[in-house]
Amino acid sequence: AVLKGKVEAIILTGGIAHNEILVNKIKDRTGWIAPVVVYPGEEEMKALVQAVIRVINGVEKVKIYS
Repeated sequence: AVLKGKVEAIILTGGIAHNEILVNKIKDRTGWIAPVVVYPGEEEMKALVQAVIRVINGVEKVKIYS
């Protein structure tokens, strides 16, 4: 991620947020920037599917990141 401006929080989510060792290492290295908030979950694939359906239905345009 690229940081610019005032960072209010660093959010860790998804399945990786269940890994306490990794979360603690990230907190150690980034906690000085902003508070680290953890929302563990396993919804990444569901979110991707929902985004594809929105594109197919014309609700949202494809986003290209470069």
